[in-house]
Amino acid sequence: MNKFPIRMTFFYQLHPAAAAVYFLEVIIALLLFNHVAVAIAGLVGLTMTSLMYLGKSTVWRQFKMNLILFITIVLFNCLLNQRFGPILWQLPLGSLTFKLTLPALTYGIVMGLMLVEMLMIFNLLNAILPANKLVYVFSPVAPKLGLLVVISTNLVKAFVRNFHQLSMLQKTRNVDLAVGSVSVRVKNGGRLLQILLEDSLASGMETARLMDARGFGAAKRTHYHTYRWQGTDWLYLLWAGAIFTGIVAARVNQIGWSGSVRQFTAFWQGGDILVVGLLSLLLILPLLAEGVYRLCTN
Repeated sequence: MNKFPIRMTFFYQLHPAAAAVYFLEVIIALLLFNHVAVAIAGLVGLTMTSLMYLGKSTVWRQFKMNLILFITIVLFNCLLNQRFGPILWQLPLGSLTFKLTLPALTYGIVMGLMLVEMLMIFNLLNAILPANKLVYVFSPVAPKLGLLVVISTNLVKAFVRNFHQLSMLQKTRNVDLAVGSVSVRVKNGGRLLQILLEDSLASGMETARLMDARGFGAAKRTHYHTYRWQGTDWLYLLWAGAIFTGIVAARVNQIGWSGSVRQFTAFWQGGDILVVGLLSLLLILPLLAEGVYRLCTN
């Protein structure tokens, strides 16, 4: 799937407030369920939407970065949750016995997928709602909160960009993170992360001081771009709100949620078909709206 120019898409041209409400609904919906089938459906839906608006190369690069986090969460869950059966595999280690149980593995997969989905949705949010749109949405209500949201949502993006730039700079000093023994790599990587964290904290504090010195939030501010509500914004919010209401109703009826690790013994559980359908529809709603928009404009 080739990336379409994002500024020409319906989703990007949607009113910032409508897009912000949609992203809030998606984030809440992803956190309401913890079944395997629902988590996989969420990943598939987000992948389809991300491919449309971010492009294949960006999504693939993000998958490679998230894979390490996913594997780490699965491993830690398998190590820490060994109480419930069935046991898939066990390894005696002296007086201790390592057990790989199905509930621990399934629960770890769900938790890993939920983290990956959160990272994906915030990456998509950064593309659809850049800093100027987020400030436009929050400034009438809570300007300083809007500034905090902007800094938070762009922190990961700036961190990754600075990491690549600093890595290239370090190579000119014969410091390569991919060369040397494990201890040397860890040492060099630790120094690099320390520099990045210090730079990120300093940049955030500097931004806060500069905005405070300019009187940010003291009075109503102007914007270089004015957004107007249209009928399509109301229609999109109506459909998103209706789907989200159905998702909340399903969660209230205990569909798609398990309260104990011991219950994670099945890929598909009762009622999941309803939640999978509603969540998938909510995640691909921008694609459906995009298709209707193109049919109408053509």
